[in-house]
Amino acid sequence: MTIAGLNTKKIALLALMLTSAALAHMLRPDQALASERPQIHLESMVPSTFADWKKLDNISAQIVDPQQAQKIAEIYTETLSRTYVNSKGYRIMLSIAYGKNQSDALQLHKPEVCYPAQGFKLISKHASTVLLATGPIATTRLETNLGQRYEPVTYWTIVGDHITKTSIDKKLVEMRYAFQGKIPDGMLVRISSIDRDTEAAYEIQSQFAIQMVEAIDTGTRTRFAGALPQN
Repeated sequence: MTIAGLNTKKIALLALMLTSAALAHMLRPDQALASERPQIHLESMVPSTFADWKKLDNISAQIVDPQQAQKIAEIYTETLSRTYVNSKGYRIMLSIAYGKNQSDALQLHKPEVCYPAQGFKLISKHASTVLLATGPIATTRLETNLGQRYEPVTYWTIVGDHITKTSIDKKLVEMRYAFQGKIPDGMLVRISSIDRDTEAAYEIQSQFAIQMVEAIDTGTRTRFAGALPQN
């Protein structure tokens, strides 16, 4: 290769390095989306009584062990754990985790990871849709069990104003915010019940989700169910 050829290669390599560095700088968000929006207070935002549901006092929905609880406390800004009961005596466990600075750490505590980490067997997992008043949202449904405890689970995640369906979808949403120089916040909403009839449990969980979101103030409802159309 000639000296001129070597110089051309070096110049091209230098240009590529500079372009990559500039792009990395551009995609480094420095403004928290949470700072532009009303602060999240899960305890007051999620009603303790709505439709046919009321919160059971002194009963937590958390199933995590102390080590899991410590990890969650380190990752999330705020969490809410409640058990609700309806007039028929059916119980729903609600767990919501919110983080001002959304990161890949949220992935580590999705129910399909968190439940097996505590000894539960993950029997099945599939995507589903729940039709809320605000529109359809993509959810994930799990069938789990631990000994004689069978616990179907419905959950969804929100990054900024977007319901994210998969890890790839979540990363793409984060990148779109990064192009705007923003660090998105994130929320994971988990609904579960102890029930051997999985399909019946999913139906009740769907109704609970619909009624819960409808009961949340319209000014903050999109923080729990997303604001943009689902693809």
